[in-house]
Amino acid sequence: MTKETENWIKCPAPAVGDLLRWDEPLFAPPDKKRGKPTKMGDQRVTAELLADGEFYVLYVIEAIKTGGSGTIKVKAGDEIRRKPTSIAMGNPYKKAN
Repeated sequence: MTKETENWIKCPAPAVGDLLRWDEPLFAPPDKKRGKPTKMGDQRVTAELLADGEFYVLYVIEAIKTGGSGTIKVKAGDEIRRKPTSIAMGNPYKKAN
């Protein structure tokens, strides 16, 4: 295991109260009416899962840019909603006890 993931384990099915970390893309502001948005970079989000269901409700603890030139849209202290499939695409990890 690398130093970055030594306290984190893969988490395919998170439970309420878990501390999660996943990667998600950063997109440029829309400049065209239709079409695929332009990916500008990546961010790594660390958040606590407050509620699950159709959407996960998460409390953001940390959000850092891991690559590219986009600006981070979320910050520590924000409460965000994400679909479980969106988190699953971001290679989620759970904090090991």
